[in-house]
Amino acid sequence: MATVSLLEDGTEVCLPMPGSWSDSEDESGDEHTQDATPCDSEKSTSESPSIAESSALAMLTSIPAHSHADRGLANAEGEPARLLAALAEEAPLPEHSCDRFSCAAMDSVGFLEHFAGEAGHPAVIEGVPQAEGWPCATKWNGQEAFMSKYGQLPVQVTEMGSFHGLGKPFRVELSLQEYAAYAGSNTADWPFYVWERNFEGARRCLLDDFRSPKVFEDDLYDITPEIREFLPLTCHLFVLVGGRRTGSNMHTDPKWSSAWNTLLTGKKRWVLFPRDTPAKEIGALEGDAYKDGGPQAYWWLDHYPRLRAQGARLGMVDIIQHPGDTVFIPSGWWHATLNLPDDGEDVTVACTRNVLPAASLPYVLPCMQAADPSFARTFVDAVRRLRPDVASILPKNSTISVDRPAIVGDCESWRLYRRHAEGLSIAECRRKFIRKGIPLIIEGLAPHLISTESCGLSREWLSAHFGEKCVGVYRNFVASDHRQGQDDKADLLRLREVLSILRKGGKEAEGLYIYDLSLPLQLPGLLDHVRMPRYFAHCYLQQTMRPHCCQRSWPTLFIGRAGSQAKLHVDQWHGHFWMHMVSGRKRWIIFHPEDAHLLCPHVPEGRHHPIFPNLSDLESGILDAPGFKSARRLDVILEEGDTLFVPGGAPHLVVNLTDTVAVAGNFIDESNFDVAMADIRGMAEHETSGEGAMAGLLAALDEIDFEPDRGMHEELLPPRHLAVRYRDFAGGIAARWGAIPPDDEH
Repeated sequence: MATVSLLEDGTEVCLPMPGSWSDSEDESGDEHTQDATPCDSEKSTSESPSIAESSALAMLTSIPAHSHADRGLANAEGEPARLLAALAEEAPLPEHSCDRFSCAAMDSVGFLEHFAGEAGHPAVIEGVPQAEGWPCATKWNGQEAFMSKYGQLPVQVTEMGSFHGLGKPFRVELSLQEYAAYAGSNTADWPFYVWERNFEGARRCLLDDFRSPKVFEDDLYDITPEIREFLPLTCHLFVLVGGRRTGSNMHTDPKWSSAWNTLLTGKKRWVLFPRDTPAKEIGALEGDAYKDGGPQAYWWLDHYPRLRAQGARLGMVDIIQHPGDTVFIPSGWWHATLNLPDDGEDVTVACTRNVLPAASLPYVLPCMQAADPSFARTFVDAVRRLRPDVASILPKNSTISVDRPAIVGDCESWRLYRRHAEGLSIAECRRKFIRKGIPLIIEGLAPHLISTESCGLSREWLSAHFGEKCVGVYRNFVASDHRQGQDDKADLLRLREVLSILRKGGKEAEGLYIYDLSLPLQLPGLLDHVRMPRYFAHCYLQQTMRPHCCQRSWPTLFIGRAGSQAKLHVDQWHGHFWMHMVSGRKRWIIFHPEDAHLLCPHVPEGRHHPIFPNLSDLESGILDAPGFKSARRLDVILEEGDTLFVPGGAPHLVVNLTDTVAVAGNFIDESNFDVAMADIRGMAEHETSGEGAMAGLLAALDEIDFEPDRGMHEELLPPRHLAVRYRDFAGGIAARWGAIPPDDEH
């Protein structure tokens, strides 16, 4: 059974009792599921249980949103019910019709080029189950046949949050016979609708009854396991069983996918609109809001009559789907559906899957690159590597050629060099660049620093794996507005919310920046997917005996909106800095450490580190800075895959030219130890108790006699040996390695 309670703010809380739900995370190993009645069972022909006997049904009918009859849609004598029933027979107007093809006679290649490519267009393919020999052509042909085979099969009707508010939601299940009884007897305007996506245990047999139509077998989301996870079949392969007044509100499918939907029992009404149709004109809600947009039947009463009369100017397509029909929905097309069971039956039965046909790439890829640049890069790389036949139809601008000069800077005493990891030993890097304080970009580490399965730390992957984590987000890091003395404004948001704002763009995303977020402290699970450049793994902060405040500070994560920036500054205690550019492009302006005084720094009372004025004020002459123009300066673009070294004490400003993702860290070694200790000592003196964090850090570093030449390996190593796991970086383990890491996994 279940109880429904109202909180003080009016929120409905439904708590089911054991017996009517299961935890979807553990379902595949659930004893009940594994021992469930087989699909082909004599028991399935037994009399359906009464509604009162099912605790799950009692729970469903007690949820107000799905049990009200505010508009009396179930009243067969009422006008709304009559209008809905008429949709099963009222033919679409000729101007709203779509092409129909016989499965046995169609040209698959030509079909996809015409209907999935270019602007796309819906179509109906007739007779797929029969022509391709799907068992469901007979097993699912009518409610009686379907229930005789699968009536006792438990299926998900809805999901609920867990008791403690954490973890995955619980499945609320009914047998298919129970659902059919509910569908035939409920009077709700918004009845529940079965969207079964979990085919573990007893439900495995449903997948044996159908497959993707041959015309849609080539799904580019199947190209690698990592790409498949971007649109997992656990969320986008369904068996659908729906009663009267169920369907879907007007929406577009996720991840720029197309879809096919094959009906076996009953009828469905479809209305579709082209990609560029304004949502307001067709009664649609943006994004995922359609899922909770209220009774689906209301759309057909409130918007369909108007659109039937006026929709031709919008490119409306109107379809009545019959058993055996497969509807194709092109990527980005709006669509709404209504289930229309046949007379004497209570449900419709269908199967559906989202797919990415190659022909849709010219439309899909620009959308993908705008919404999730990291994933788009991973996807394009996989297509070029594994599907040369498809690579030829990628948009020509999918790969941008950039200038990567070997040396940046006209001043001999202040230049940045670009080297490839294959030709740069650890010893040369430390001796020639780190110890001398010379900026450096290292190429060739990218494939080894970020895990393949993370798809370049894509937004979708981060959201799926760490979306519920709360992170600090800066909103005022806008290049034109971020000025001297301005306080940084940070909000605490779920990572999922931040990534969603970045995907949508617009004014809300301006200046948005996840800045210098410590992975060990705040997203430790992400450390399994991020490695650190070995060139900088000899950090003294990891080689102390006693713990201190900076021991778990790095690596850090940066996720920035195009146009956001880090103001002109120097890193604390003259720490050296490295950054690996995972995706996007950053503009770095780096000044020589010895010229910091020419930038009008100011040290506020009670602070140890300087604050610099806005760089644009220095450049425009608003500020009186006579020595500014003589300050040695480097301007460089950090591209995807680059790893940058910036020497300690160098003032720098960074602007995100595109949406970006980067990982970074500060470090101390023999080259900046003395100046770092002087800074740390000064900071410790400002601590009132004398036992603060900086005092602890000072004591931890002061008691160790560090070996400056430890780990100075002259050998040229393959790049895979130059990427260090966090657990080997922590505690200075990697600093003690020989040239070849002890574990070949490195």
